Amino acid sequence: MITKKRVLISLATILLAVCAIWEYAMPTDAAVKSYYLKVAEAGKPVKKNQFKGYEYTSKVYDDKGKQKEIKFYSEKELTKNEQFKVMIGENKMVVNYKKIKNVPDKIKYLAEK
Repeated sequence: MITKKRVLISLATILLAVCAIWEYAMPTDAAVKSYYLKVAEAGKPVKKNQFKGYEYTSKVYDDKGKQKEIKFYSEKELTKNEQFKVMIGENKMVVNYKKIKNVPDKIKYLAEK
């Protein structure tokens, strides 16, 4: 009886260790890209299936200073005429955002090149 209990505890410990390694070792940021932007226009309210939020089309800068125009969605409205660092997933949804005072000088410098 004691040996069966030890085997079950050992298997549970191994399973938890594998889950922890899988969770923390897998790169979750690979599917997310960060951009810097200034919200020029208010977002358009959107309701699709179970999503309720805002659609934006904006010029953004990536971490290398390259500018491009993208379309993305946010559950919360981003304030017009404010600057943000946004993290956008492959599904074009804002995963996280942070209000910033200015785009970093490094990004401005790279964008001017």
